Amino acid sequence: MRKYLYEISRKKLTVGSAAIILSFTSLASNILGLYRERIIASMFGTNYFAEIYGASFRLPDLIFNILILGALSAAFIPIFIERLVEDEDKESAWRLANSFLNLLLIVAVVGAILIAILAPYIVPLLVPGFKHKQVGVDMMQITVNTTRLLLLSPIFMCISGVFSGILNSFKRFVAYSIAPLIYNLSIIIAAIFLAEGHQVPVYGLAVGVIIGAFFHAAIQIPAVIDAGFKYRFILDLKDNGLRKIVRLMGPRTFTIGVTQINLLVDTIKASYLVGGIAILNYANNIQTLPTVVFGIAIATAAFPYLSEALSSKRQEDFRKAFSWSFKRILYFMIPASVGIIVLRAQIVRLIFGIGNFDWSSTEPTAYVLGIFGFGLVAQGLLPLLTRTFYVLQDTKTPLKIAIIGMVINALGTIFLPGLSLTLPQIIYNPSIGFYVLWYQFTLGVGGIALAFIAAGFVTMFMSYIVLHKRLGNLHDADIIKDFVKILLASIIMGIVAHYALYLFDPLVQNSGGKIAKGLLPQTILSIILAVISYFSLTLVMKIGESREILRKIQKVLAKS
Repeated sequence: MRKYLYEISRKKLTVGSAAIILSFTSLASNILGLYRERIIASMFGTNYFAEIYGASFRLPDLIFNILILGALSAAFIPIFIERLVEDEDKESAWRLANSFLNLLLIVAVVGAILIAILAPYIVPLLVPGFKHKQVGVDMMQITVNTTRLLLLSPIFMCISGVFSGILNSFKRFVAYSIAPLIYNLSIIIAAIFLAEGHQVPVYGLAVGVIIGAFFHAAIQIPAVIDAGFKYRFILDLKDNGLRKIVRLMGPRTFTIGVTQINLLVDTIKASYLVGGIAILNYANNIQTLPTVVFGIAIATAAFPYLSEALSSKRQEDFRKAFSWSFKRILYFMIPASVGIIVLRAQIVRLIFGIGNFDWSSTEPTAYVLGIFGFGLVAQGLLPLLTRTFYVLQDTKTPLKIAIIGMVINALGTIFLPGLSLTLPQIIYNPSIGFYVLWYQFTLGVGGIALAFIAAGFVTMFMSYIVLHKRLGNLHDADIIKDFVKILLASIIMGIVAHYALYLFDPLVQNSGGKIAKGLLPQTILSIILAVISYFSLTLVMKIGESREILRKIQKVLAKS
């Protein structure tokens, strides 16, 4: 078994195979991630410890996202690939990798120390609403302590990020894709053995995060060594490649910083709302699943191929790879969006409905998840669009677009939560059928989610328009044609799912409150009918992705 894993970790993959592997492992990792959140939800519900846990990640995530997300896709991978292509013995490429790794580590360690020292002054600015919550514990001090613990994790994640960049450059995705599984397993084990029953359970969870971050890096060491990497303490600041990476990182770092400012603004506003941070985190963890499994996985798999096609001046291959990736993301993200909107309450209840996560936690989380669902398409496409700019070694344009998105998000976050609306709700009663009930409500936490998706759509459209002007025709006609077909099939699928819930509602009514006998089969059967309807419709409409899936199913059946 170990020999088999070693062999597949060495294998270079096509963009399609890479996307499949990354999607599968991303799905497995996110399922583990949701199970992790389920355990946390069972302990905390949406109470103050859940809010502390969510808030404590903001500053450590700031370091990681700025250093790693700002560097790898935007700068390191394209420049590292250039070195690999230009240098036959790859010595200068490995020298560049070591210099870059050491530079990141120095910045991460210094940043972590500074934030740890200043945490008592920064955290109150981040969660000012905690001061006014009377819950029997010092929320502010516990958040400061947990933040300090979690600051160890971005140091390990910086190492892991560079290893991932090296493996992606060699088109080796297996070890890279397994790392998040180990990370989530570590937190799950910590939640069970270190946090459960502890007076301050978030400390045990923080230790699990640190252990998970360590193994996130360690699991990739054999693969990067096999690729040819040998660690050396080198920091060649005169290396033109390193200088170019830093130069390209600048705008990307600001872009990520803008995104992080959005999160900080959201956190500040949510800290004043009852359970606000926890509700946002739970809903966000669900809505990011399809984005990670499809949007990020497909974009990550396409990135080295786009870079290689551009470096080799194969413009048509570049456009084909972009169009293929764009349509593939649409194929999965549009139905996922509709499915989450229709099945939001069932999804939240199945994933988190245990222990202290009762209906008072389920209802607001499902409400916010439903709003997030409308933004899934934009969130799924943005990783591909942004990475395409980085292939072009343009980090300034995404920054300008992100600033516009930040302004929209910030304004929305400030003003939308207090907005009152009157909307219709379709109600079904077995004795009288369907009827419409008008109700008035305040957006609350949902206003923060609405601001987020509005900013996402503006960013997505602006990115595509700029890329189109720069690159010309990106097979636009094919993309628009598939979009219309997929949207129509998804709407019909949503109608099928909606009526299926009512069709199988007697299972819930007769279950005696047991999820396994009622809610679970109702949801699974509704999803099965929805998926069958979507797949059948897209086959009839001659969508390429469905035909490809059908061919693979037929191939597997023929072999069996």
